[in-house]
Amino acid sequence: MRAMWNAGDIPGRIIEIIIPSGFERYFRDLADLMVDSTTDRSAYLELAATYGLTYGHPDWLDDVVQRYGLTPPTH
Repeated sequence: MRAMWNAGDIPGRIIEIIIPSGFERYFRDLADLMVDSTTDRSAYLELAATYGLTYGHPDWLDDVVQRYGLTPPTH
C-alpha cells in the first residue's frame, strides 16, 4: 500500500496537527494492519469507522492520477 507520493524533485514535508488528542491511536492501529500485511479491505474500513473516518474518491483524484501517471492501488 502506497500512502503518499511526491510530484516534485525534492523531498516533501508535512506537519499535521490533530485536535483533540486521541486520533494518533488511529495511526498506531493502521501501522499494525500494515505490519501484519493485511490486505483485507474490510479491516481498513472497520478501523476507519472506529475512528469516525470514511474513505472516499475526491472529484480531483482521477485528474491527478492521469496527470502524473500514477498507478492507484487495486481494491
